[in-house]
Amino acid sequence: MSDKSTNLVDYLRWRGDLLLEQDPFNEVDNLLLCVVSYINFGRVAKLRSKLPSDGVLLQDICEQLTEEDEQRGLSTHGYIPIMKQMAASRRFADVRMFGFESVHSEELEMQFDAVSFLLPDETVFIAFMGTDRSLVGWKEDFNMSFLATVPSQERAVVYAEAIAAACPDRKLRIGGHSKGGNLAAWAAAHLPTPLQDRLEAAYNNDGPGFSQALMETEGYHRVADRLHTLIPESSIIGVLLEHPDDYEIIDSSNYAVMQHEPLSWNVVGNHFVQQEHRTLVGRMSDGVLREWLASMSPGERETFVEALFDLVTKGGKITSLEELPGGLAGGAALIREYAGAEEETKSAILEGLRLLAGDVREGLKKSAEEGLSAAKRGLRALLLEHGKN
Repeated sequence: MSDKSTNLVDYLRWRGDLLLEQDPFNEVDNLLLCVVSYINFGRVAKLRSKLPSDGVLLQDICEQLTEEDEQRGLSTHGYIPIMKQMAASRRFADVRMFGFESVHSEELEMQFDAVSFLLPDETVFIAFMGTDRSLVGWKEDFNMSFLATVPSQERAVVYAEAIAAACPDRKLRIGGHSKGGNLAAWAAAHLPTPLQDRLEAAYNNDGPGFSQALMETEGYHRVADRLHTLIPESSIIGVLLEHPDDYEIIDSSNYAVMQHEPLSWNVVGNHFVQQEHRTLVGRMSDGVLREWLASMSPGERETFVEALFDLVTKGGKITSLEELPGGLAGGAALIREYAGAEEETKSAILEGLRLLAGDVREGLKKSAEEGLSAAKRGLRALLLEHGKN
């Protein structure tokens, strides 16, 4: 973790005057567009058109946005100022947006949001938004642990095909942050071969991975060399399920789970600052989560998830994080609800948490042993160096 934050805002200030023809599209540009996708464009009616000819300049959209349109993710930062800075830069001034789509369905347990960008280099960038504050969005994320496909993944392929068909002469780029990153990689792997041939790159920015079965499919192998997985050094979200071994480890100015915030990713020049290894916390969380998922069958995961969300939502009466007592920190309220839950619900939750607690203990033990071994190696090297002198 770096002590100095050199983030997306700095990038726009340093390099926002460089046109894409001077400095080609890069991974930092990708994350900026994914950040913009979190903003609520529901009141900008023209953006819902999937016709490129209806594309709207960033500046024209910014003039229509108010505080009530701010980003719908979990970040405490405002993203509209980022979009305004982009619109004022030479690099993004001519970018046009279109194809905004937002689908939330309690019945389908689906949260899907996407928007597309027409770039001056004759490409189109499809951005999938990550999880918002709706509990149905969180439920769909958990469903990934036991379902082969979730509705937003299927919708991502349909959306990408529609945008590609509307822009037949443009190369494709696809990206997303958090769950949106998973959708970007999923869509890339499931596009028809002719559209995969048009794919320049797909970016999974700290989003969950996939089952090993998907990574062995022909569709995945056809685009594997163009899939870019970026994971902060202490990431928890991005290490869920399987990822290719060649992912980039990104330096962040935040700690632990807070490294999920895109504005904490450190930038130098036209790329993110990379680390050689994940932190001890990152490696421990990776091992614990993998062991926890492996300790339950898909059916047991489903039972745990259904019981947990039935409890949290009070049987469907609560639909967003804002409605939860204390928000994410409302643990005491959940405990009170747990005491009055049905025995079947209590049993499923208790078993899932019991398995998790065991894996956490094992993870802490392994981390302590690893830390002790590293300390011994460091001390041995110091003594050897001192002996030479």
